[in-house]
Amino acid sequence: MVSHHSSERPDCQEDVTGREPDSSDCAEGYGDGRFWGWTAIGLGVIAFGKGMHLPGPWPYTQAQLNYSVGFMRRGLFGAALGHPLGLNRYAHFALVSTALLLLLYAALAFLARASRLAERTPPGELLAVYASSYSVTYLAHLNGYLDIPLALLCIGPLFVRSTGWRLVASVGATVAGILIHEQFFFAFLPVLAVSVAFGAATAKTAGQRRAAWMGAILLAVLGVGLTWYLGRHASISVGQAEQLTQTMGRTADRPLQPDVIDVLPRTPQENLEIMKLVWARPTFFPAQIESLLLFGPTAAVLSWATFLLLRRWMPDKYRWLYAGVLLATLAPLSLNLMGWDKNRWNELLCLNAFLVLLMVSRMMGGEPVRLPTRLRQACLIVMLLNMATGGGMLGNLHIRPFPFLRSPDAPVADGFSSGPQSCCGAMAAQVSMGPGDAKQRSN
Repeated sequence: MVSHHSSERPDCQEDVTGREPDSSDCAEGYGDGRFWGWTAIGLGVIAFGKGMHLPGPWPYTQAQLNYSVGFMRRGLFGAALGHPLGLNRYAHFALVSTALLLLLYAALAFLARASRLAERTPPGELLAVYASSYSVTYLAHLNGYLDIPLALLCIGPLFVRSTGWRLVASVGATVAGILIHEQFFFAFLPVLAVSVAFGAATAKTAGQRRAAWMGAILLAVLGVGLTWYLGRHASISVGQAEQLTQTMGRTADRPLQPDVIDVLPRTPQENLEIMKLVWARPTFFPAQIESLLLFGPTAAVLSWATFLLLRRWMPDKYRWLYAGVLLATLAPLSLNLMGWDKNRWNELLCLNAFLVLLMVSRMMGGEPVRLPTRLRQACLIVMLLNMATGGGMLGNLHIRPFPFLRSPDAPVADGFSSGPQSCCGAMAAQVSMGPGDAKQRSN
């Protein structure tokens, strides 16, 4: 790599013998990689602990949906796993949900390791930026929601190096993801499509480049077609919804959330009419700005780093690659057209920014790149900001700051938990659902 700064260490450049720069050489000059690795782990544990809780009635009810009254949207998860895993029993559901959540964090950690991001951007601040982010806290808060299995389906194909096999894996993930929840089409399909299209940047022949582009287009067409079909033919009638409620109620051992089933008969057009009323609220755009302040700084820093790496590693192609990065990262914002859980969508904005960064490092990573001083300073500022960030959780619930313990003299309400519990000392505490809980759920 040619130095653009006189202060850059020669160890981080390619020497006259053609030796590839060693990541430990680069890390030695401006940070300890082990320190940042442990910092990422520590900040991640804190971010996770702030949001971790038992699943509430909304995700529990959503997991009971199945095809007992006919084919419908959002029924695959319950139909496939409900009976084998006994998800009608809340204890089983909570255990499975927490296991899936921990599996998601493990998948992110393994993908970060496979991408060698810390080695290619020594000493590794970028991993600590995401680990400390409110996205990690909010994902823990979403324990039990279908966002977790959808994210796992998106991450799986990103481990596949071959563009062709990654396309095959993405097709399977897309079909399963959209049948679980159409949210997959808006939030995660763009990430998979871009990952296939990026295969054209690393292809060695014109035929491979054309195949990568065609694969990405076909994947997008598949997603559009399946989502359109569900919108036209997978809405159940009011009578079927009532029958489904009765069927689910006979096996569930906890009260169900009626709103989960009430939205199923709605058509996309009816949902858009409801969203028009939401957009007309005078508080809508100020609330959007507030939400972006929770997640935007982390997403911005991660995307900044992605653009920088693309410019260094793909100097002749980075402009069209920029477009792919923006498409995949900003895709979750389109969910504001269909639902008003703005913080969920912005959390996915942050997650997608991290996934795209890891994707670029894994697929196109070359020689280690020294991050500019301003970017490294921004990383530190954002990490400090992340540790102080809170709010915006569903049900007007709150984070539990370190040490995550409920005070021994804190009042405990009776009832089915819908709010976050301490991951250490209050997992058994039950918080009753407030009257505004149902109003904060999207269709």
